[in-house]
Amino acid sequence: MPMQAVQIWADGPSSNPLEPDKQQIREWGTWVEGSINAFLASGGKVYATQAALYADLSQTANTMAWVISDPTAAYNGIYRKNGAANSGSWTRLGDLPYSFIVATDVGAGTPNAIQATTSIPVSQSALIILGVFETNSGTPVTVSFNGGSPLTVKTNSGNDVVTGGLIAGMQLLGVIAGSTFRMVSDQVSSAIVAAAEDAADRAEAAAAEAADWADLAKNNYVQNSFTGDGTTTDFLLSIDPGSANNMFVNVGGVSQPISAYTLEHSGGNAYLRMPSPPVPTGVEVDVRFGNKITVGAPSDGSITTAKLGGDAVTAAKMSAADAANIRTKIGAAASGAAITNAQMPTGAVVDSVSASYAANATLTAVIPRDDTAPQITEGTEILTLTITPKSVTNKLRCRFRGQVSRSAAGTVIAAIFATGTSINGTAADARNAVGVTVVSADQAFMSSVEVDFVPGITTAVTISVRVGPDAVAGTARLNGSTAGRLLGGVSAATLVVEEIKA
Repeated sequence: MPMQAVQIWADGPSSNPLEPDKQQIREWGTWVEGSINAFLASGGKVYATQAALYADLSQTANTMAWVISDPTAAYNGIYRKNGAANSGSWTRLGDLPYSFIVATDVGAGTPNAIQATTSIPVSQSALIILGVFETNSGTPVTVSFNGGSPLTVKTNSGNDVVTGGLIAGMQLLGVIAGSTFRMVSDQVSSAIVAAAEDAADRAEAAAAEAADWADLAKNNYVQNSFTGDGTTTDFLLSIDPGSANNMFVNVGGVSQPISAYTLEHSGGNAYLRMPSPPVPTGVEVDVRFGNKITVGAPSDGSITTAKLGGDAVTAAKMSAADAANIRTKIGAAASGAAITNAQMPTGAVVDSVSASYAANATLTAVIPRDDTAPQITEGTEILTLTITPKSVTNKLRCRFRGQVSRSAAGTVIAAIFATGTSINGTAADARNAVGVTVVSADQAFMSSVEVDFVPGITTAVTISVRVGPDAVAGTARLNGSTAGRLLGGVSAATLVVEEIKA
């Protein structure tokens, strides 16, 4: 079969246009004339699109027709008329008799996603010649023809092409097979060889490194040797010694002190660094490392307080990461964070609030001195505060202390009350109370009341102190006498409430 017209009359470079060969022109023309004559002799028809063909039912039965330039490649082909003129239908029988199609890659895509165009639609029944515009820089590579779906380029053996396997200017010959473009010609062998050599080099390096690691694991010395060039200061080691203290360095046969070199890490590699001045040209550098010492690590949970010794492990000796791990282990708060109720030991003070009363007011409301609990409506409230428990099992410890007096002999009673939503106990009754007997007017006595109880809630609890005289004639005072306040208020009555961890 003669060459196609796109090859015979190819433009070539503008600086040196191609001249078509007359013999090729004659062969091509003879082939075209023969095809046309054979086609016309059989009464054949040519249509641009399938739609135009289907619209023409005027042909007689068994008339042959070609569809040659339908945008849908699958619609192009050879058709046969079914039924009499002006009725029936057309049936596609086969592909157009193109032996091969020339595709052009003008660089519209990328090296790894080629976009090519053809003068006629492509099909799976034709060989396609594609000139590569750019060398591929990755894998896999795809190609799309005339804006169609990308096809993955596969080698003759069905593999993805390697990086650099398609080089600029090469002619690629292949066929469409499903979602792939299967090469008949092969990729550049030099790229395959280069990839194989690179893999071999990496395998050899890995084997050498594995051997060094094996020596280190067996407690054998590993030695690396280098030759100075007057400029290099960092020498790549075969494995990581772990520490400069595990390295023994000789330069020109002279053992070096550890201050003369360092162990550096970069890009996952370990380097011996010999700082300025660089090792002179031709001078040998020998590095030996290994001879590890096995240190027995204690098992989890085996270190006790006794084993730590007296202050042997201090905070300064611990790393921040280890300190954080220890806090997590014992459930302690993070550095700088508030300690929670759950992290505190039993009996610890979780919270504490207080209030004071420094006045010397006359208190007239009575608290009866009988065998009933003082009520929250009796006496005069002199102190109140609020606390919110952190746990329903924690208890509150309430302490009142104050200096009381009376205008006449009698008793001064002080009582502590607790109120709150759904609080344990009876809110109207005093939690505790104390009566102090004053034997004569304006004498001062200390009154002290203390009570522990579990409120059973984690909402606000209000604690109050109420003070009053008994029913005997006279009034009560705090912080002084009927003549006035004493001690300038520094002897003020106080109420302290502490939450205790259960």
